[in-house]
Parts: sequence; structure tokens; C-alpha cells
Amino acid sequence: MALRLLLPLATILLILPSAQGQCGGAKTCSECIRVSPDCRWCEDKELAVEYERCNSRNDFTVTSCKTWADPKKEVDSKNEPFNDRVQVRPSSLDIKMRPGDDHTQTITVKAAKNYPLDLYYLMDFSYSMNDDLEQLKTSTARIAESLKNVSTNFALGFGTFVDKPIAPYASTEDNKLDEPCAGCSPVHSFNHVMDITSGNNAQTELTQKLNALNISSNIDNPEGGMDALVQATVCKDIGWRTDSRRVIFYASDAIFHMAGDGALAGIVTPNSGTCGLSNGKYTRSLEEDYPSIGQINSVLIKNKVIPIFAVPRKMNNLYTDLSNQLSQLSQVGSLDDKSETVADIIRKQLNSIVSWTQLNPQAPPNVKVSIVPKCSNGQELAGNGCKGVNVGDEVVFDVKFRVDECISSDSDNTYSFDIDVPGIATIPVKISLICQCECSTDKSDIQINPDTCHGRGDLICGSCQCKDNTYGSHCQCDQTTATNVTRCTDPDSGRVCNGGNNGMCICGQCECIPPTKKEYKRWGKYCECSNFDCPRNSEYAICSNNGYCNCGTCECNKTVGGAPQEVKFTGIDCGCPISNETCRSQDSDVLCSGNGECVCGECNCKKDYYGKHCDICQECGPLDCSKYPECVKCVYLEEGDWRKCGCNVSTVLSADERVDTSKLGRHKQCTSIDDPTNDGCSIIYYLHYEDKGISQQPNLISIHIDREPDCPSAPNIIAIVAGVIGGIVGVGVLLLIIWKIITGIVDKREYEKFLEERSKAKWNSGLSPLYKAPTTKYNNPLYTTANPKPI
Repeated sequence: MALRLLLPLATILLILPSAQGQCGGAKTCSECIRVSPDCRWCEDKELAVEYERCNSRNDFTVTSCKTWADPKKEVDSKNEPFNDRVQVRPSSLDIKMRPGDDHTQTITVKAAKNYPLDLYYLMDFSYSMNDDLEQLKTSTARIAESLKNVSTNFALGFGTFVDKPIAPYASTEDNKLDEPCAGCSPVHSFNHVMDITSGNNAQTELTQKLNALNISSNIDNPEGGMDALVQATVCKDIGWRTDSRRVIFYASDAIFHMAGDGALAGIVTPNSGTCGLSNGKYTRSLEEDYPSIGQINSVLIKNKVIPIFAVPRKMNNLYTDLSNQLSQLSQVGSLDDKSETVADIIRKQLNSIVSWTQLNPQAPPNVKVSIVPKCSNGQELAGNGCKGVNVGDEVVFDVKFRVDECISSDSDNTYSFDIDVPGIATIPVKISLICQCECSTDKSDIQINPDTCHGRGDLICGSCQCKDNTYGSHCQCDQTTATNVTRCTDPDSGRVCNGGNNGMCICGQCECIPPTKKEYKRWGKYCECSNFDCPRNSEYAICSNNGYCNCGTCECNKTVGGAPQEVKFTGIDCGCPISNETCRSQDSDVLCSGNGECVCGECNCKKDYYGKHCDICQECGPLDCSKYPECVKCVYLEEGDWRKCGCNVSTVLSADERVDTSKLGRHKQCTSIDDPTNDGCSIIYYLHYEDKGISQQPNLISIHIDREPDCPSAPNIIAIVAGVIGGIVGVGVLLLIIWKIITGIVDKREYEKFLEERSKAKWNSGLSPLYKAPTTKYNNPLYTTANPKPI
């Protein structure tokens, strides 16, 4: 019971600081109410300095304020009783709320029986549809009967389309536009043939109109049906009745042209999405391009028209994709299904439309709308609505509206849009944001330069809005003098008075704001100190209630006033007892049972030890493999009863070679037993146990033994011999390679030495003393060079 009471209280305590911090700091009333829907502004002229004027609605600490500016949400909805005309409640909605607020509105839809139903049959008149035209001429009575099954108050209209009468969509040679084929009617974009007509005359008139028509033709495969769909939707000449469920039955056997295709014929002007009929014919087909899917969706929504596409089965995927792009309850039926006539398709698709109720909000981007349908009685959730709804059933929706912010305080912050209920009604919605306080817009409440503001500011909503570089609660401080905010700025943190929630800078001096609790205190030049902003334990107790908080630091073993006490605790949060007694168990005086270390009054256990005093060992308890060798050997060798083998728990020899451990659950493998029947082999067994957590020993359930022992494999003789031979050959080859490398290095060095010595050699050019010339020279005594004598 006490816990139940504490939880809401804890929630409130957590919310209050957040809300206060969110609202705090706003300087004007209008700014305050735009911060959060929970913020309110105190309009009192005199307010204690420790209080912000902008406070959370859930903050009950500001008890001195008498007048609050706190605009509330207002909702005006028009609710009328359901009848044949009223199928939606409320039929209109006007909401006034603050930015960031939200409003959830319940909207109920109840489809009335025999609600007016208008069906416009829009038919592809290209030549490939000739058989469908002949079938239609004989099916008007069945179509009327299908409409009566949905609503007796029905009306019928009819129109045709082919394509734009210009190449390359239609042939332009030899009067082909006027008569594209023998006996055919001219090529046309859209012809409105029959106004929507109610009563018994509708079927007769439709039959007469059809009998007077001839099929037409074009030359390309796509048709211009989207031009016709837009014209049939927007033109008043069609004859749509007020407050009726409007349906266009679009029948074709081909694909369709879209925006951009008109460029092939030089038509580049975008489709205007407006009516271009004159005398029942679309006259702007050669001037405007085909419409886009976005334009089609827009005009369908605006005019509350639901399309049904009847096409061949091979075209279903294409038209289903188109239908999915349209927010109205569009349907797709198969035109070539021999088991169904056109009347059957109309009845089936109309019943599907009537049984599907949904909401389509057309909200601007700034407005967030979420819809939650509440389907019941076998109804099926489908998007923003329910399927399987019977006529007369009520479908309930929870619709949430939200706008997060004002555009500006001076702009028009009003949003008007519609919520469309396809085929039934449109709900106009108006959301007006409250972006200004009444006290700031009523001139009679505004005082210009009063004495309260020292003649240097206006008194608005109880607060002085200062001018000319002045500030302070009464504009008493001059920002141009030395007594400015820089004196209040803590050079270490860069914050003014340690943040707006801790103090206020008044003319260059911090005035600390008293905390909300009386026992809490705040002080310091920059309001940086307190007796509560200190480390806390897991129970959120300041200094673990074992010390005194002094300016962010816990002084352990001191009272609230700072007086010393017996030294019992230490640590940054004073949560660590100095005594080790908590680490001793009742059964042992040894700290942590000798299996751990006592840290801050708690045991940090060694590996494999658990428990408050590290007195639990999972590996040395029931899971100790050394306890079971004799039991396992007995069961393994004798294959006998485990009870006779002295086993304490069920011990089973596996039926297969190995135990299937995937079926055991938690288990431990043991391999320390030698098989006496096989040299070098070991017996492997598994301890199957139940885990009791870290505070209790595990519970041994059973022992499972592998039938086949774990034996080392026999040596591979061939591999050993091959390895030895290969090693010898490899070593020999390696030695040859090493010898070749060494000899190559030595030869290279000798050759380089030879070259070096040859370059240093010097040879003597004189003759050898042993050399004798092979010739002898004799001089003629009678011969002189100066006076030679003749011989």
C-alpha cells in the first residue's frame, strides 16, 4: 500500500523540475503561453524575486500569486440528431487552443438508408468497346435495379470519351476526325450525353440516348479518359444533386493518357482542372494537357466524387495502382468477367463503397491530425476507416488535432480545412491558436512608463517590459554602466548566477533563489553552492544520509549542521562503511569466506564463487567431476543398475555412441576417467543439473555416459614414412641450394678481387738486360754529311 502511494508522489516530483525548467525564462506573457500548454503567467505587479512569472500549471510552490494568465482550450462543435440528411456528428468543429496542446474529438458516422445516390456512367467510346455498348443498351433496366438495391433515391447520367481529336492520338487525314470509321461518330475528348436524372424517367431516357449513339475510334492505344473524368467531376452541367453520394462509373478497355502526354501533339499548357464544357462538349481538349493524378485526386475530394473503374482483368493492376493514389473510396472491377454484367459490377462496387466508412483529413502541413477508427460488430479495420459497415451502423473515430507552434504573435494563426467522409459528408474544421494573452492586447490593462517601472518601461501583464538598455524586475538597472550582467557571470562555468533557476542578476549582483524545500539552502557569489547538489546513493539519499552536503561535496560523518560524528562511512557519497563486519558470515570470521575481497562493505568474489559472503562454489559442489569416477566406471563396465553401483543420482549409459547434449539442457562435461578395457582411452560423461542462481548450489539431476570411449587415433604409418623421406629429400635439396648460393658468393668475390688488382697493375717500359738486338751498325769513315765524296 505504501508503495502505491509513493509511486504517484515520485512521478510528480520528477515532473515538476522538468515543467518548471521548460516554462522558466519567458520574459512576456505571450511568450510564456507559447512555450507549453502547461505554462501560466503571474499577472501580479509584485512578485518575490525567487519566483519566475512563467510557471508550470502543476507547480504549486508559487503560492503568493493571486492572478494567473492561463488561457484554456475552447471547443465548439455542431451536433445534430442523425436523420436522412445528417449522417455525421459533429457536422462542424471550431477549436481554440494553445500551441503544443492537442484535442481529441469523437466523430461518429452513421450512413442513412436511401441516402441520395447519383451515378454518372462515363464510357470509353473507342471502337474496341462496341460490344460493351451493345450490351449496355440492353442492360439499363438491370442497372436501375442494381441502384435501387443500394438506394431507392437514385439518379443516372451518361457521358462518353475517346481522345484528343489531333494526331498522334487520332487520324487527321480524309475527314477521319469526323468519321474515323464507317458509321462512327466523330472523335471527341468528352461528350456529356445525359444530365443526372432521377426517378423512373432515368432508365427510359438513358435507353433512348444510347440507341441514338454510334461508336467512335482513334489510332493510339491509350485513351483520354482522365480529361473526361475531371470534366464529369467539376462541371455543374452534369447535374449533381446537393447532399448526394456521387459516383462516376468509368468503363474502358485501355490504358489512359496522363499529364505530359499532350506534348506529343504540341499541347504543353497544364490542365486547369476547371470546367470546359460548351453545349455538352469539352472545348479545351486541344488547348490543355491531360490532368495529373494529383489534380484528379484534388477535384474528386473537392467535389466529393467516388470513382469506380470497370476495366478488363489485364488492366486491373494498372487501375488498382491509380485507385490507391486516390484518397476517395475508389474501386476497381473486372469488365471482361463473363459471369458478371455491367449491372452486377455496379451493384457489387456500390455495396463495397457503402460498406466502407473512412475519414480523409485535408489539413495543412502545420496541423497534425491522427485518426483512430473504432471498428466493431465484425467490421474490419482498413486505413483510416472500417470495412463491412452495414447501413444504419455507427462508426466511431477518435481524431486528435495538434499544432506545435505559432507562426508569429502578430500573424493570423487560424487554420481552416475539411475532413472528408467520402460519399457521405464533409466536416469543416477551424483551429485558432491562442498566441497572445488578453492582458497584452487590451490597451486598458497596459500602463505606459509608470513609476513602478522607473519610467523606463511599460507595465504589461504585471511585468515591466524595459526599454533603452535597461533591465531588472522594475527596469531599475542600466545595462550601459559597470553594474551589468558580466559581474554575475561565473568565470569557470560561464553561467549567469549558475543558471536562471538558481539565481537572478540584479544590477550586477546575484540574488540566489531559495529552493522549494525549506531544509535546502543555496549560497555563493554566483549561487554556485547548495546543501543538496551532492552525490546520492541508489535510494536517492543525499550523501547516503551519512554526511553533510557542502557546496557539491559530501563531508562524511557530519550532521546536517556540519557537526562531526563518529567515523563510520567514507566514499564520494558517504555510502561506503569503514567497518568490514558486513563481509563476515555468521559461520566464519574470515572476510568473504576467504574467497573474495571486502570492498566498501560488500564482497567481491573470486571466480566460481558466489553469494553475499562468497561461500557458494558451483564448481566445487555437485558439479565436481572428481566425485563420480567410481559410479561412472561401474555403470559403464557392468551396464548395471546405477543404484547397485553406489550412485547418488540416476546414471545412464547412452544407447547411441554419443550422448545427445542438445536434449540435456544445462550440463557439464567430464573427461577424467580412463577406460580400463582400452589402453589410452577415456570415458566421457555429462552432469545434467538445474541452475539455482548465484545464491544457491546447483541441483544435480542425472549423469549421462557416452557408450563409445574417447580414444586417440592410431598413427598413420604411410604418412610418417612419406614425411621422413620427404624430409630427407627436402633437407638434401636445401643443402644443395645453400652450397650453390655460398659458392656463387665466393666466386663473385674472387672475380671482383681479380678485376680490382688488374686495374692497379703498372708495367715497366725499358728493355730487358738480356735482350740483344738482331742487327749491327757500321760507320763508313770516308762518308761525311758536310762534304760527301762521289764514289
